[in-house]
Amino acid sequence: MIKLIGIGVWAAIVALGSSYVMASVFAPTPEVAEEKPPTYFDGLDYKSTDSVTIPMISDERIKGYILARFVYTIDGKVGNTLKVPPDPFILDEVFRRLYSTDSFDFDHPEKFDLSELTSSIRDAVNTRFGQELIHELLVEQFDYIAKKDARAVNPAEGQTANAVHINKPGH
Repeated sequence: MIKLIGIGVWAAIVALGSSYVMASVFAPTPEVAEEKPPTYFDGLDYKSTDSVTIPMISDERIKGYILARFVYTIDGKVGNTLKVPPDPFILDEVFRRLYSTDSFDFDHPEKFDLSELTSSIRDAVNTRFGQELIHELLVEQFDYIAKKDARAVNPAEGQTANAVHINKPGH
């Protein structure tokens, strides 16, 4: 009986010892975990703006409408401390830039330079806040509807507008 108890105690000690050795050999060291380089997107939050409709005017007449919505990246820690969110400032800059643009081609709206638009809006909002608040400004939606197509829409009859979706590579 004593031999049987001795063998059981010996087996338990061997099992516990081997488990301890295996756990300590394959455990990651704190130095390895700290060496991981941070990525560009660590700590950034993505937020979407509301949609905005901008009338496009040429020769003192409304030619059509741009429907736009944007997504921006903001540092999560900085974003949580803001008393005023950047969304109204982004939409204000979008409206100001598109409403006053003379370079919009109503016959070929797909040629509009979205890269220049987003970078100028991002820079203007960052200047207004006095810091690099917006890291990236991305286009979620950017459609142009000619006035004649907007008037022909009757949702009750299931008709939809002939919107020109403007999308450039990388947006």
